[in-house]
Amino acid sequence: MVKDSARSWFVLAVVTFSMFLEIGTIKGFSILLPDLKHQLDTHTWIIGSSISIMTGFGCTFSLLTDALVKIFSPRVCVMTSGLIASTGLIVCSLATSPFTLLLGLILTSSLLIQETVVIGILPDYFDRYFNAAVGIFSCGTALAILTLPLPIQILLDTYGWRGTLLLLSGIVLHSVPCGSLLGVEKKVEKRECEQIFDLSMSHCNSGSDDTHGLSDLPRRLMGLHLMTRLSFVTRVFVQSLACGYIITGWLIYMVSFAISKGASLKEATIIVTSGGIGMLAIRVGNTMLHKIMTYKQLLYLASAVMAISLSLMTVFTNFIVLNIISVIFGGAIGVFGMEMYISAKVNSSDSDHFHSIAWLHLSFGWAAILSGFITGYLFDMTGSFTISFNILAAVSLLATLSLAVGDFLIRSN
Repeated sequence: MVKDSARSWFVLAVVTFSMFLEIGTIKGFSILLPDLKHQLDTHTWIIGSSISIMTGFGCTFSLLTDALVKIFSPRVCVMTSGLIASTGLIVCSLATSPFTLLLGLILTSSLLIQETVVIGILPDYFDRYFNAAVGIFSCGTALAILTLPLPIQILLDTYGWRGTLLLLSGIVLHSVPCGSLLGVEKKVEKRECEQIFDLSMSHCNSGSDDTHGLSDLPRRLMGLHLMTRLSFVTRVFVQSLACGYIITGWLIYMVSFAISKGASLKEATIIVTSGGIGMLAIRVGNTMLHKIMTYKQLLYLASAVMAISLSLMTVFTNFIVLNIISVIFGGAIGVFGMEMYISAKVNSSDSDHFHSIAWLHLSFGWAAILSGFITGYLFDMTGSFTISFNILAAVSLLATLSLAVGDFLIRSN
């Protein structure tokens, strides 16, 4: 197929919409968290952990997306995941207990599988403008944080949390017609014995005594060989662990954090929206950023700014100051999340890109589950988010340390 063509930009629009749906759904649940906690008569950490499990569950299964795309096609995968996610939100709207809510959230997690699919096919459509494409589809995250909090708050006041979730289900269902507009071609051409597992033909013809192909299966299917590369582990895997922990803690608990600082629910929603403004502004200027700095320099800078801004959030209580800090943090996490995808492409070959994105999402999901539990549990135990948000800041510094140690070891070798 022709890269950087008009069709490529059309596919990019589908990718951007997928990112918008995923982050918008997580942000919607974070705004509904206080009502869910009250209506289901449970603890903050239980609801927060359930939301993060939705992220983690979908990211864990993202390792299988390469095989799914080879068996079916990006079109089928995106349409099916959108339908399952919409059904999951309907189940959430009918929840009468935390367990029922968790069941619906697990179904909704298929949005994460959809995200891996659409990002994984991006190098098939872009070459020269790949960095610009990353900046554009990353704007889907920023737009969701910027545009959805206030409408969701209005819907919550008007229809309650059950009605709001039903409306979110309808929005997510739009990914089905969007997915139908993708091309029918598969990422790789189907071939006998190679269409699923990417094994060489010699393994198929060598007879049952040759076990090398079977032993090679996990590496081919899940890209395990990437985890033996120091550059990939320190610049992609650890960075996505940090990003998953930080952004999940912020997305799920920022509204509750602002309320604990004395803000009203609407003021807390505005503070979150400010973060979306910062994120969108920095991602629109993505191309210019890469003319000034490399992706590694941007990762260093973003992790340092995130650590400082998260620490300052625990100190100040003024509404205007919190909005300013939120804009700065949004810009920093916007750069950090965007550079992870560029780092994943730089530190893996084109044939490994699907696996690279899958491992990135897997580590993101594992960290998201931890963040959802630890951040909420510490609040329930202490009645304050101070310790939790300082831990988020410490994780940012660990990301910087990982980059520095990795670069030192790579140079020394």
